[in-house]
Parts: sequence; structure tokens; C-alpha cells
Amino acid sequence: MKKLFLSAMIALASVGMSAQTVKGESSVLGNIGYQSNYERFGTGVQWRYAIANNLRIAPDITFFFPKNKATGLDLNVNFHYVFNFKENGQGFSVYPLAGIGMQNNFYGKETIKTDGNQEIKTDRSNSSHFAFNLGGGISLPISKHSYLNAEAKFMFAEEDNMVIMLGYGYRF
Repeated sequence: MKKLFLSAMIALASVGMSAQTVKGESSVLGNIGYQSNYERFGTGVQWRYAIANNLRIAPDITFFFPKNKATGLDLNVNFHYVFNFKENGQGFSVYPLAGIGMQNNFYGKETIKTDGNQEIKTDRSNSSHFAFNLGGGISLPISKHSYLNAEAKFMFAEEDNMVIMLGYGYRF
């Protein structure tokens, strides 16, 4: 009985899937979000281009606002495999993502007090680290050309972190 029930559930879920991301489709997405490691907010832009049905490339750039004298700028190139779910002409899509990125941080001058009330001034510095990205997202169409998007990805690098972004996109 359990096997029959499981088979029926898989069959029902499969009926709702459709290939909706078509080769050549492109869109641009503006987003805002949060980076876990530095506990700071950011804003960015992402371009998406379907290189094959259900497979798209998605380069993005995200600026993270300064917190504790550290400002960030992340550059990523991710690949999405899109699963579209549609019922009565309306639906949503989900996608896992994998890609590479570069985390760039700029640290401003800072004055640090030691245990003996001595002040030490630090100079400006930069750091850049390559990252491997894994995550996923969901898109919800709100019209023929626009959609809302939520995405979360974990960036494996020297300074691991999770980035959660919410955005609005426009399809061409």
C-alpha cells in the first residue's frame, strides 16, 4: 500500500512539471539581501540567459554595505537548472544552483583598544578569495515579463558564508 501511495504521489507531482525556460530567454534581476558571515546587507544585479532548455547561466555582482569597517563586493557566475511547475496557466519555478565566485572585502582604517588601554591604528587592507557556490532559488511570475525571486547560496571559500537575496526581475 505504501509503494502504491508513493507511486501515485510521484505521478501527480510529475504531471505539474513543464519545460518553460526556453533557450535564448534572458532577464535581468535587481535584488537586496543579507550576508551571514559579516552580518551585513547588500544590493546587487543579476543577468540570466538560458543556454539550453531549463539550463541558464546567471552572472551577478553584489555590493555589501560597510559594517565594522568592512565593505564587500562579490562577483559570481552560477548555473541554474530550472524546474517549472504549472497549473491552470499559473505556476512557479525552482532551481538548484552551482557556480564559482570571488569574494572581495575592503577593510577601512580602524582604531583598536588593547587590554592595557593602548590604542593601535590599523591600515586599510583588501582581501580576495575564490569561492565555490551551491544553493537554490524560487521564482514566482507576476506578469508575462516580470517575476519575484528568492535565492540562497552557500559560498565555500576561505571565509565561508551564506547569502540570501530577494529580488524583482524582468524577462526580455
